[in-house]
Amino acid sequence: MTDSEYIKTRKATADALINWAKTGIRQFAMREAVNDYLEVSGANRSSSSGEEAILAHRKIAANRLAINCIYALSKEELSKVDRELEWIASDFLMQDLGIRR
Repeated sequence: MTDSEYIKTRKATADALINWAKTGIRQFAMREAVNDYLEVSGANRSSSSGEEAILAHRKIAANRLAINCIYALSKEELSKVDRELEWIASDFLMQDLGIRR
């Protein structure tokens, strides 16, 4: 993937987060966009540290998305986005263990 494609993916994901935070609709589409971005960003690649490193990379990538949303959101909306991104970033562990929330 080229840098421009990566930037477009990040922008589209940030737009989906902003839309969800402001309207409360399309939550599943937003989650899918975030998971796609995390995959494209390489946050899901394992390293020698295993699951802990993957979780850390997912959280870093999620924080980058939150930074891209700051300009368009109120404090409450940004807090909502932060909570959702934290849940999405840590959700891969639940999927691996077969645990459903």
